[in-house]
Amino acid sequence: MFWWWGPGGAWWVGLINLLVLVGIVVGAVLLLRNELPDLQHRFGEPPALRLLEERYARGEISREEFMERRRVLLEAPMPQASSPMPGQDTGPAGSDPTQPLPPRPPGS
Repeated sequence: MFWWWGPGGAWWVGLINLLVLVGIVVGAVLLLRNELPDLQHRFGEPPALRLLEERYARGEISREEFMERRRVLLEAPMPQASSPMPGQDTGPAGSDPTQPLPPRPPGS
């Protein structure tokens, strides 16, 4: 059927498929880059600090208020992911899940 290309002439089909795939990925990146600007976030920075910076940039708060609130946000301890939520049962009083269990008494 495709005898006019000769043996091994189908390599260009793979090349065209690769170019089409690269074009789709580049097009998607270019389109989504403008459509979803909120996906660009700074790792390690609290969202409250970003909101504070945006309010300062819009002129909603003064420089002094910005600096004071920023200082408070950066001094506040970050909640640990492993800490229990308020109202959760944490087990017996004083138990620490990171410590090994005490040995059982003999005969139990």
